[in-house]
Amino acid sequence: MFRADASVGQGSGHVMRCLTLAEALAARGDEVIFVGAIDGVGWLTEYVAAAGYRVIDAEPNRLDEAAVLSLAPDWVVVDSYVIPADAINGLARSVPVLAIVDGDARGIEASLYLDQNLGAAPIADHASQSLAGSPFALIRDAVLAARRDEPWTVSGVPRLTAFMGGTDPSGAIVGVARQLALVDAEFDIVIVCPDVHRAAVEQALGSSATILAPTPELPTILAHSDIVVSAAGTSAWDICALGVPSLLVGVVDNQSAGLASAVRERLALGVDLVAGGTVADIAPAVSLLLADGALRERLSRASSEAFDGLGKHRVVGAMLATLGE
Repeated sequence: MFRADASVGQGSGHVMRCLTLAEALAARGDEVIFVGAIDGVGWLTEYVAAAGYRVIDAEPNRLDEAAVLSLAPDWVVVDSYVIPADAINGLARSVPVLAIVDGDARGIEASLYLDQNLGAAPIADHASQSLAGSPFALIRDAVLAARRDEPWTVSGVPRLTAFMGGTDPSGAIVGVARQLALVDAEFDIVIVCPDVHRAAVEQALGSSATILAPTPELPTILAHSDIVVSAAGTSAWDICALGVPSLLVGVVDNQSAGLASAVRERLALGVDLVAGGTVADIAPAVSLLLADGALRERLSRASSEAFDGLGKHRVVGAMLATLGE
């Protein structure tokens, strides 16, 4: 059973990570139950419904222990920054719990911890229960199916796709669009953004860009790109797995550590808007990616090697081992 929420303010990453792990469990023939609240993210609601799992609505950011136990789950996967640690800990005394975290476990006492971020360290005092780093990154089957043999190569006019998250509550895509308008090079632009930001993006780029709403088909869009500009959140590891040369942009503080690791290990270029970077750094970085084919190849090879796409299967293996299977 999975417990996660999504909303315009919270974003879609918690639910998407759960759905990716659910793919591996469903492929084994396990029953998947998704319990959560999705508010105002229509494309994600449709995606969950299309997955065919049993879906149970829940009050946002709350864990109802009695309701969960009534489903008799073998495992409960919880992915939330907000559900109280005490509620998760109470449940974990009755059923195995996998807590998906981003650096800070918030005092959660779980059977297993998953921090899929590049460079992640085991949870303090729970090293033996920690699944940490890119080997455990949850990469969707759709991403793996879309990988190209030489994603750094450009045939004709380069195509750049910019995507700043499934809900982009801060409107970061608008600043990105304004920077792309300053790049003095020929390239096609695809912007994936919520409708609320569409007018501002159109104003920045005029008719030169193709603007799309967030969609479950994002892996295909990204795979057909020569360069990607993306927020350094959950989708960043999909982009690395695709091997498409990228500029990752940190827009919230919990992205900083993973972004720093990606830049340090030369998997991507990076601009951290939380830790000293500025929007004005974006245009020069994009210009460099467009001009330097050797750089694109180095980034592509390194990122795809770091994210082999088998993380969700490794996580399932750890879950089974915990149960003694």
